[in-house]
Amino acid sequence: MYIIKKKKTNAKKHEEEKYSFIKEQIRPQRKRHAIRFLGKILESVVFAVIFGGVAGIVFWNVNNKLGSSASSADRTPVKSYISTAVPESTNVPETGSSNEVSKSDMAIIEEHNRVAKKLSSIGDAFSKSLVRVINKNKKAAWYQYNSSSNADISGMFIKETSRYYYILASESALVPEAVAIEFDDGETVDAEYLSGDSSIGLSVIIIAKKDVSGQRRKKIVIPEFGSTMSIPTGSNIIVTGAPNGIIYSVMTGNIIKPDIDMPVTDNLVSVFATNILYTEGCNGVVLNTKGRVIGFTTSPCEGVTGRNGISFIGISSILDIINSMVLEEEVAYFGIEGHNVDTKTALAHKLEEGIYITSVYPDSPAYSGGMRVADVITQVGSEEVSSLPVFHNILKKYNKGDTITVTVLRKSSDKNNHHKKIEVVLG
Repeated sequence: MYIIKKKKTNAKKHEEEKYSFIKEQIRPQRKRHAIRFLGKILESVVFAVIFGGVAGIVFWNVNNKLGSSASSADRTPVKSYISTAVPESTNVPETGSSNEVSKSDMAIIEEHNRVAKKLSSIGDAFSKSLVRVINKNKKAAWYQYNSSSNADISGMFIKETSRYYYILASESALVPEAVAIEFDDGETVDAEYLSGDSSIGLSVIIIAKKDVSGQRRKKIVIPEFGSTMSIPTGSNIIVTGAPNGIIYSVMTGNIIKPDIDMPVTDNLVSVFATNILYTEGCNGVVLNTKGRVIGFTTSPCEGVTGRNGISFIGISSILDIINSMVLEEEVAYFGIEGHNVDTKTALAHKLEEGIYITSVYPDSPAYSGGMRVADVITQVGSEEVSSLPVFHNILKKYNKGDTITVTVLRKSSDKNNHHKKIEVVLG
């Protein structure tokens, strides 16, 4: 029994010795794993501390710069941002600083204001040539042609004789019975309607010099006329009179489209479009930068350019009409509207130079004589007709009731053009 027990004891001891080397290997490995794990934790903590510190420093710097920019922006005028925000396509050279851009822009603004004031002063000085046209009975504007009831109607002195002053004003639909003019200080003088031309919206009235005091006469200025021949786009203009419906008001702007043909009765005039906003009741005189009259704003222009901007009839195309009104000449009436056919147009459309008729007025002499739309007038009697102004001047040689022979180029049903002579009794 002892032997057996001894063997068991030895076996147990042997088992313990057998696995003792394994235990010895496990203990050091656990220690190494624990030490390595703790090292990684410590490393992560150190890295987090360092990263947090760096991020904090960066954030503080960025926030400090943004705060500085914001405070600087509060002190910087809005104009500098507008000036520096230039698209690359404009090819504007960069400047050294926002202050330099601001100074440059301010110089431009100041120069623009200086020019605007100079132009306005020219319009203000023109008041010595202006009067307000009124109807003594209605105590309001005598002319009600597509204008508001409160609009003032301006008149401009155009001629002086030993007995009368001649004043050019807007044409009324009906000749008023009691026309008068009013000076800038409120003094009123009776006037007389002389003549008018509704196709261009202008009329002439006169006042007797005996009704005007000697002191007043010294202040009246007869203005000079300029020219509207070859005025380029962008030219500066001054509109005075009542461009916004108020007498002695002044507006400035630029021509945006010159020499627009506007057909009128038996004639053709030039209209100029501007960038000055249209106002109900607009009427007045247009000046160039030298203070010379170059046109008149009238209602008929609206049919050509609309009401977006103010337009005016060029003086060069209506001087003969104004002279006829002053002289009380009655130009014989034919009754057409049309366009000029120049050499280039004639060749392109197989026509002849002359006047292409676009409208024949009902019950007019032209209508009664047999004129048709699309006829091309080439001659009146033996005189060549190259344009509507030429045609108008030819009509001035005749009187109402005279018979004229008009040669026209007419396209027949077989599309062949042929000449035809038409007898017309002028009205």
